[in-house]
Amino acid sequence: MNDAKTWTLESMKELWPVPAAGDDKYSRGVVGVIAGSEAYPGAAALVVSGAARAGAGMVRYVGPMRAQDLVLHHRPETVVHDPGDTAERLPRAQAWVVGSGVADYPEQDAAIGAAMASGAPLVVDAGALETVAKARAAGSREASADHVLLTPHEGELRRTLQALRHDVTAEEVHADRAGYARLLAEASRAAVLLKGSRSLVASPGGAVTLLPPAPAWLATAGTGDVLAGIAGTALASGLNAADAGAAAAWIHARAAERASEHSPGCVGPIVALDVAQAVPLVLAWNTEPWNTER
Repeated sequence: MNDAKTWTLESMKELWPVPAAGDDKYSRGVVGVIAGSEAYPGAAALVVSGAARAGAGMVRYVGPMRAQDLVLHHRPETVVHDPGDTAERLPRAQAWVVGSGVADYPEQDAAIGAAMASGAPLVVDAGALETVAKARAAGSREASADHVLLTPHEGELRRTLQALRHDVTAEEVHADRAGYARLLAEASRAAVLLKGSRSLVASPGGAVTLLPPAPAWLATAGTGDVLAGIAGTALASGLNAADAGAAAAWIHARAAERASEHSPGCVGPIVALDVAQAVPLVLAWNTEPWNTER
């Protein structure tokens, strides 16, 4: 990938938004989250935590009561909404994160449909990937390519391409990650953040951005939900989809490094909420993470 660029600390310094004295919770970006379910309520709390810790001015959560309760337990500042009401009248948000941990729940599906139809910027994860990619491939593109970010891992990338009638195996995807991420980006007219130990972002038109390697301890349940929340905050702040994906992946990996440092020179296991809680340490300006090149 000689034509790929690499995302660095300097990229972050140039693009990541920092609040000014005149900002309020709305100007900093409102992130809407349609995630989690009765079966997987933890996904909702993790996405919301990722968004909040990354600096969203406000986070709105849409989902079933069990997930609402867990969200409020972890992040009491969250504004919660019933999905039945949301499908009729979508709350105001600068960007929506949809799909993490969703299950068969018709009202939540309708809320995701309303977010798609609104034309607002979208981060699309897990259970919404195939739905959104198929709709966009068929021409339903209320949000522009610069405003939609798909966040699959390799298995989800393969399944989404198969849903678009591209016959591809897991081995083929693994052997050419950038090539198949580009294929999905072109087919769906959206940026694609392909997650992994070396994440990358592909855009329609073929541009690819490589991220520095992430700690192996990051490969644990729920960390992708935190990443989706961080990306939602980046998108709500005004970054385009490709930059939002690259910035979120960079922050996510650096937060994992911080969280896994249990003592000087000693790294070890982490869980997803550890990563979310470390995000503010990474985003603290004029401190070590911003002055050490990655």
